[in-house]
Amino acid sequence: MTEFLDAAINFAKDKIDKGLEIWEGFDENQKKLLIGCAIAAVSVILIASIAYGLGKSHGRKIALEEDF
Repeated sequence: MTEFLDAAINFAKDKIDKGLEIWEGFDENQKKLLIGCAIAAVSVILIASIAYGLGKSHGRKIALEEDF
């Protein structure tokens, strides 16, 4: 079991190091653009999930749902 955990930790460390290496390769404008895109994507997902939840709580169906 500890071998599995050690392998998982080492895998995570390698991926984080690789991600930081890529991040450091970006210039400031690329970093700002990437952060802005990530914020926009999270915002769209959040708004869509809130709208879906409100629609479901009011008993409304959305266009993607089908009756069987």
